[in-house]
Amino acid sequence: MATIFKRKGGSAWIIQYFDASGRRREKSSRTSDHRAAERIANKLEADVALRREGVIDGRQDSIADAERKPLAEHVTEYLTQCRGKGLARHTVACKQRHLRWLMRESGAARLSDLKLDAVERALASYRAEGKAARSVNTRRETFRAFGNWCRKTGRLGLHPLDLLSKVDEHGDRRRIRRPLADDELQRLLEVAESRGRRGWYLTAALAGLRRSELIRLTWASVDLEQGVLTIRDGKAKREDVLPLHPELLEELKRIRPADATSSTRVFPAEVTNLTRKKDFERAKIAAFDAQGRVADLHSLRGTLGTRLARAGVAPQVAQRLMRHADYRTTLNHYTMLSLADTTAAMRLLPGGTGPRTNQAPVSETAAPHPQQIPQHSAHDEAPPRATSCGDSASGVDEVSERKLALDQALCDEPPRAATKRVGRETRRQIAKTRLGNRRSIQLSYGRARRRR
Repeated sequence: MATIFKRKGGSAWIIQYFDASGRRREKSSRTSDHRAAERIANKLEADVALRREGVIDGRQDSIADAERKPLAEHVTEYLTQCRGKGLARHTVACKQRHLRWLMRESGAARLSDLKLDAVERALASYRAEGKAARSVNTRRETFRAFGNWCRKTGRLGLHPLDLLSKVDEHGDRRRIRRPLADDELQRLLEVAESRGRRGWYLTAALAGLRRSELIRLTWASVDLEQGVLTIRDGKAKREDVLPLHPELLEELKRIRPADATSSTRVFPAEVTNLTRKKDFERAKIAAFDAQGRVADLHSLRGTLGTRLARAGVAPQVAQRLMRHADYRTTLNHYTMLSLADTTAAMRLLPGGTGPRTNQAPVSETAAPHPQQIPQHSAHDEAPPRATSCGDSASGVDEVSERKLALDQALCDEPPRAATKRVGRETRRQIAKTRLGNRRSIQLSYGRARRRR
């Protein structure tokens, strides 16, 4: 039963009741009339009963409560939840900038104002300003993630932003990274050697670590005895174990301090983007090549993927080393082969002008290739029980002797063209003999049946 009371110094009646989930609730009737407050309390109890029986969907209450709050408050709570999940500060800042842009461009003040057509018009105007397709898709993913969070937390019943169409990025790639050549990487390592940054660039090139992973890398993740590297807080939020390249293993052994603990960072001094640009300039690595491709720190990760492809590593193995969820990501974005690679591969193929004379003929008695399936010979020996026409048999019964005699007569039969009469009579005699044998066998069976 609901309870109606007044607080000290208040004029309106307060209604205290239990909701459908069993939690105690208090609500002001906003009236000083006791009868009106009783009618409101009875209405609340009736609604609770309908929700408890499933007649009224209780989720509509949370959606109605969320609708009364401004959209900016929901955005603040969403960003707080992103920080609690451990997202990087840069990622959270980008989400905040994108959502504020959405509220400003679409004019949305409540969750119900987030209409699909309004958001699509805002993204179309942003695309018309000359922005890249990837930038548009990045904002689209932010909006979809915010809508999914609102639906999971019971703030929205429908998620209209989930139907936002994706822009094709293949024909509008503005920033394409290129792998570094072998001489460029060697010059970069020589420049970084004298400045104490060789391990930073070598880890990025031979282990494929991203900049954020290089910053967070501690000695607890490096096993110098086993020669493996464990990445626990990467982009995919999983634990990956990678083998260390021998050159990188020696470098990490060299730079490890004697008093280093498990929580000590491998690279205490972070290499900023400005420092990286200066190192690239000293190593004579152009920021852009003739095709407009970019060379930066993340290009070292593409260098690893390209080197794996040139070494003939299977795409599935390269995918594990690059820590991608799909090997097509490794092939499409981190493997960049040039014309020199395809030319070298073409030279390995044999020509089609004829057989090669410098190849020794294959011997018939040579051992077969281990991948070939051995085949049976077409002239295998006959089974041991098979006999020819001239073979003799011993220890057989009378029927077997008669059968051998008939077979011998067939073998000794002269050709038809030479002696037709003799051959015809012989065949008749043989047929009668065989028929007589069959009849004798049938008669013997018949007599046996009659005797029974």
